Amino acid sequence: MSSGRWWRSFYPKGWLWICAAVSVAASEPPAEVEFLQPLPIIELPSSARFATATVLLRNRGGRLLRIGGVRSSCWCATAVVQRGEVPPDSLSVLRIQVTAAGLDPDSLTWLQFTLESNACNSPTPLRLAVRRRQ
Repeated sequence: MSSGRWWRSFYPKGWLWICAAVSVAASEPPAEVEFLQPLPIIELPSSARFATATVLLRNRGGRLLRIGGVRSSCWCATAVVQRGEVPPDSLSVLRIQVTAAGLDPDSLTWLQFTLESNACNSPTPLRLAVRRRQ
């Protein structure tokens, strides 16, 4: 085979490999958020001004998860994501901080958080219990 014709015999086979690679990449499942159980119950003793908790989240999809932000239903709570980009089948940490100022004494309150991302199940709700003791 001359040096000028080798690409003609390779071209159809190479094109098939490229098409196969593209179809495999396109068939990956999208990113999907999963909060790992058990979810914490945030305890606030009467002397505490704030409390923190950690929630683990996992990207159980096949593509990179990009987290845009986390919203809270109450001004008394904030959430910060440790890593804004989570590879497939990897973990990230969500740190929750709650202030006692917005909570009734001796009560159990449910706080709602919403995680915004490129996941197929976005926006993803997260509901946590906060118990304040007298």
